[in-house]
Amino acid sequence: MSWPYALHSKFNPNNDYTIIDYSMTAPLFPDGSNFPCKGYQNDLPFEPVAEFVAGSVHNLTLAGSATHNGGSCQIALSYDNGATFRVIKSIIGGCPLVPSYDFTVPTMAPPGNALLAWTWQNLSGNREFYMNCAQINVVAAAARRRPRQTYNTFDNLPLIWKANMGGINDCATIEGVDVVYPHPGSSVTYGNGLSDSSPPTVGTCDAAKPYGKTYDDLALTPSLEIKFVTFSSTINSTISTPASYAASSTSKATSIKATTSTKRPRPVRTRSKASISSHAPRSAAMGDYPQIKLAMMTTPTASTLTVTIEEECETTATITINRPSQMPAASTTRSDPPVASPRPPYATGDPNGADGYLPCVPGTFLCTSRTTWQTCNYNDGTVKSSMEWVWGYERTVAAGMECLPFLSPYADHMSMQQSNSPSGMYRDDRYIRARPDGDCASDGTLRCTYEGYQFDICDQGGWVRMGSVAGGTICRDGEIVAA
Repeated sequence: MSWPYALHSKFNPNNDYTIIDYSMTAPLFPDGSNFPCKGYQNDLPFEPVAEFVAGSVHNLTLAGSATHNGGSCQIALSYDNGATFRVIKSIIGGCPLVPSYDFTVPTMAPPGNALLAWTWQNLSGNREFYMNCAQINVVAAAARRRPRQTYNTFDNLPLIWKANMGGINDCATIEGVDVVYPHPGSSVTYGNGLSDSSPPTVGTCDAAKPYGKTYDDLALTPSLEIKFVTFSSTINSTISTPASYAASSTSKATSIKATTSTKRPRPVRTRSKASISSHAPRSAAMGDYPQIKLAMMTTPTASTLTVTIEEECETTATITINRPSQMPAASTTRSDPPVASPRPPYATGDPNGADGYLPCVPGTFLCTSRTTWQTCNYNDGTVKSSMEWVWGYERTVAAGMECLPFLSPYADHMSMQQSNSPSGMYRDDRYIRARPDGDCASDGTLRCTYEGYQFDICDQGGWVRMGSVAGGTICRDGEIVAA
């Protein structure tokens, strides 16, 4: 699933290589031990990658070329961190033979954080169960009259259909036979000659329990927790100030705000050490006062920062925060743009031979030249029960594009090693925009050309010519400065 960005997806530009799952196209484990979502649904903090409006049409896009001649798929939502997934669209037969599917988020879908899941039972090849999940935010639909619906509440929607995971249930698919979901929901698309009159697949495969083995109750909706700080006439000590109450550099009046927390405990970050002395004649709870005012006194050379808190009462508190008397000077050393890491060679020989790259990872690309590439596909041989994936289906890139050799690290749970690749790595080549001016290592960096009168910018790993600098400026040391 390339959109919305699945958890740990290489398509999400905010993910770095340390958390990317480079085997995202692989099925879940046969024992169901990484159901649901490969366990990634437990990631915190919850960071939605898309906002979907209830009652509106949205899009799901898939990546990869090993479609196993199709099968059946479902799109579902979960508001309980993957304990249950409610189906919002079913595609019965012929899925995923097209790379993109439209679906409507039901008008009765509750607003808030949710997991969007795509599941697939393939038609040919090994008996497997595929699943990707994305963190999204559902926004309430605008007030309008709802059409008559089969399902009146979100909790009445059917649950996803599960099979080929021994630790979840005893359901199994049959090769060459499309799954016909017994409870597909109200939004259904049929393909491969199937229709609403096709007999449903036998078995109770959409039960709510058991939950997946990776399920963890993290409470996606934060609970409210109000914290109080007490100023006492006897306080005169050094404390570590929690980040939520650390002194601010602003002089504007501020109000006390409640903080939110989830059920999973997290470490509390701390900031500066502060010495607090109070002149209050009695203990005063911070929550007793609706507002406090911060008066800041500081000079560029002072070694302390003093903050006076004046409550709307006769009590005051003074906070003194120690800081270095001299700040380190900013470095003025500049260097040339970082150099891109060397690339592996093009696979000019037989990619499935002694000089090739096997075993290949399902769905990956292999560049046989700058303009040609192959994909890792199920062998579809005579012994289909064997777990063999091979390179094949060579094709040519489109105009203005090129194939770029690339290495990716194996996920922690994978113990295989690809031949002719460095230890712990495998070929995961990229289909990208052409790079006639070479590779670069850090997006956004500049490279000065033509004695500083023109410049290039690094974008998606390649140098892009930007032309001449503006009048009165020049490119120097990777920056545009006054001439």
